[in-house]
Amino acid sequence: MDAKTRQEKPAAPNPEDLLKHLPAHILSAYRRFADQGDMTAADEVVLAIVKDHVPAKKVDQIPAQLTDSSTLMGDLGIDSVSIADAVFVLEDVFNVSIANRELVRLRTIGDLRAFIRDKLTPESVN
Repeated sequence: MDAKTRQEKPAAPNPEDLLKHLPAHILSAYRRFADQGDMTAADEVVLAIVKDHVPAKKVDQIPAQLTDSSTLMGDLGIDSVSIADAVFVLEDVFNVSIANRELVRLRTIGDLRAFIRDKLTPESVN
């Protein structure tokens, strides 16, 4: 097969482009994570992405301070479609792969943070 008949794989989205609509401190947190491996900064980005996927009708009901025990569906009102959308963004921002079977155990903010941290830990890479 010659080069003209092969289809090129689309370029991965630029994580900063995916985050540019969020507050500036989130982009700064992403850069701290990308440059220094700062996992606390990664946690900030995960939380911002989750909040970004809260349905508009529930945004005003989000507690000012979310905790690790805050539930994605119950406390934030995120439905399965919104969770899937958030996962796509998380995969692109952090360059990780998340299987559908892995999603079923993610019920809280803490579950999601720990899950992403595990994905970002070099020992967990196959």
